[in-house]
Amino acid sequence: MATKKFKKRFIIVSGPVGSGKTTLALNIAKNSGNCYYFDKDDLVPTSMATFRAVDKLVPAGVDIGYDRSEIALCDRHSQFFKDFIRNPEYDSTRDVLIKGLQFSKLVIVNAPYTSELKKEAAGSCPAFDTFHTFFEKEDAEFMVIFVHVSKEELKNRLLNRKKEDPEAAKRDPNVYTDIDAYLAGENVEPPKLDGSKNVDRLFVFEASTDELRDESYAKLMKLLGIKNYAPYDRKIEVNRVK
Repeated sequence: MATKKFKKRFIIVSGPVGSGKTTLALNIAKNSGNCYYFDKDDLVPTSMATFRAVDKLVPAGVDIGYDRSEIALCDRHSQFFKDFIRNPEYDSTRDVLIKGLQFSKLVIVNAPYTSELKKEAAGSCPAFDTFHTFFEKEDAEFMVIFVHVSKEELKNRLLNRKKEDPEAAKRDPNVYTDIDAYLAGENVEPPKLDGSKNVDRLFVFEASTDELRDESYAKLMKLLGIKNYAPYDRKIEVNRVK
């Protein structure tokens, strides 16, 4: 991966559901002093409204070619979501971010980009190709931070999240309905991006234990050039309209 110096930096914080992406992204944003921060979950209410509109307006007897129970549950891992909602969400995220990058030196986005990272690792990701044209224009480094946790630790976090934040669990019914089944099919390993043509830097943030997390956090702060940083805050919150 490239080691040149850039004027700007664009960071994707990725990882499985419940791995701690949001907490890490917010800690980076807080300690950076000045950045443009975006959480793709802020688009979730729009996609939920799409599910509910279809469920309400299309009569139950009409065959729409999709599982109506998944639509009723607003299942964001369903085929209906993948075919009609996912790509527009990511397109909107892209458009917001490239504008942010134009006027900021640091952009941080909290979003999994699971499909895009798989394609990039395989050698061809059109979405990242599009991003790259703007990164070149703004002289921005494209950095991916992947939060890596063991499946055992991820299960513990998902169970705690289900208990502490029921609303978050509702956003991912396929995950929380049967956590063991979800974990059996989930790849928690970081993407292999050594030969990436678009990603300039991959940082694997090890977070299976508090010790590994604190060690990774210190390394990451040094890498980002943040000298005076606060200890990792597990309870950090972002402003939200209640």
